Amino acid sequence: MAETLSEKAYNIIKERLLYTKKGSYLSIRKVAEELNMSYTPVREAFLRLHKEGFLELVPKVGFFTNCIDINEILQIYEVRECIELFVFKKIFNSIGPKHIELLKKYLEEQKNCLDKKDIHGYVKADQKFHEVFLEIYNNQYLSNLYRNIREQYFICSNNIAERHSGVAVEEHERLIKCIENKDFEKAINLLSMHIENAKQRVKDGFRRVS
Repeated sequence: MAETLSEKAYNIIKERLLYTKKGSYLSIRKVAEELNMSYTPVREAFLRLHKEGFLELVPKVGFFTNCIDINEILQIYEVRECIELFVFKKIFNSIGPKHIELLKKYLEEQKNCLDKKDIHGYVKADQKFHEVFLEIYNNQYLSNLYRNIREQYFICSNNIAERHSGVAVEEHERLIKCIENKDFEKAINLLSMHIENAKQRVKDGFRRVS
């Protein structure tokens, strides 16, 4: 039961962090009261979030929301590139009609979120789009690593995504077209360009809000 409560606390707190000002102090006891839970499962959730990089622990002070900087995000993009291009090359010939329909579904979710100016929803749909390829590859360790690094910079998406989101949607549309045409080389180049362009959009976004 304690493990179940800890998992529940983890998921709720992690979602809240996406909308919490970075550098904010978080009290385990206060959060436990808000969630109507005991201290122990909430503390376990805090420690797990700290281990994953979402919370910073200051000895004898407590936990704070993590402030991820531009250099860390650029390093994350390097990891993204390594994982995504490796996987995409491996599974390209296994992408079937049902996978293409999923890609189109998530692309429509992105467009709808963009129309509503729901940037967090937009970024979640973007993540689901890219995870289609990892699901085909079916390596849980790579999938977990990818999901974790995506969530690491999800916290800054509101500040950096809005201006260029439409461009990313167009890049996804072109990628789907290449997949449908079975154009391996062009698809690889487009995916590589897409990730590089996303990295540049992050740089521009940080300069704009800094």
